[in-house]
Amino acid sequence: MKIYLDVNIFIDVQRKRRGWEDSFMVIKSVMDGRCEGYISALTPVIIYFLRRKIFPEDQARKETLDLTKGFKIISLTDEILAKAFEEKRIDGLEDSIQFHSAKGYADTFITRNKSDYRMVFEEIEVLSPEEFLREYLKELK
Repeated sequence: MKIYLDVNIFIDVQRKRRGWEDSFMVIKSVMDGRCEGYISALTPVIIYFLRRKIFPEDQARKETLDLTKGFKIISLTDEILAKAFEEKRIDGLEDSIQFHSAKGYADTFITRNKSDYRMVFEEIEVLSPEEFLREYLKELK
């Protein structure tokens, strides 16, 4: 199964936000080879930026690489950027970039903020980490 993870799934784990364990299980499903995982080229940059505010350079780089290991990175192309800038159904450029990055590669878009993508549900399946685990990876729970 091809899944795309929004950056907020990684932020859940890093900040140990409510539901972080389920987000970690989704990430682990990619690391373990159970799912084919995709992320935007923005994702490692955002993760690094947030880690660098707290930790030294070397640690921020290592944690970013460790957390995204096994994911296929979707290049931030002119086409993706153009579509994201033109997108009117999704509020926020970063969310639009995430959506247009996912659309061509994954069957399922996993995000903590489903409501941000409600206008595009017909184009790609959008699930929370908990929904994904319940519907597709019951054995991980």
